[in-house]
Amino acid sequence: MTETVLNIDDIVWACTNLCELLEFENEALMRHDSRTVRELTDNKTALARIYENAIAPLADDPHLAETLEPEQKEELTALGLRLKALVEENALRLRAEIDATQMLMDAMVNAVKANTTNSVHYGPAGQYGNQGTGEQNSLAFNQTL
Repeated sequence: MTETVLNIDDIVWACTNLCELLEFENEALMRHDSRTVRELTDNKTALARIYENAIAPLADDPHLAETLEPEQKEELTALGLRLKALVEENALRLRAEIDATQMLMDAMVNAVKANTTNSVHYGPAGQYGNQGTGEQNSLAFNQTL
C-alpha cells in the first residue's frame, strides 16, 4: 500500500490562481462584461479541476492535515476562506446577471406580445374589415425567441 502524500504547493498554486480568476470575473460581472465572463469559463473550469485534484488526498484522508506544519495550516485556512468568500460572491453576481438578463428578455417578450398588428383581411364568411388579428412581430435576441 502506498502512502498518500499531500502536495501543499499544488493546493496553494491552484487556490491562489482560482481566487485571482474569481476576483477578475467578479469585477467583470460588476461591469456587466459578459464577453470577459464567457472568455474566463474554460480557465475557471480547468483551475477548479486542478484545485479539486490537489485537495482530493485531503478529502479522502482527513488525517493528512495532521502532517501539516502550523504555518501551512494557517496558509491553507486563509486561502480556503478567501476562496469560499469569492465563490459565494461569484454565485451571487452570476445569479443577479442571469436574473437581470431574464427580466430584460421577459420585458421584451411582453412588449412584442402587446404590440399586435391590425390589418384588413377577409373573414371566413367573406366579410372584410379592420380587425385586430393578434399577429405578433418577430423578434430575435440571442437566438432564443
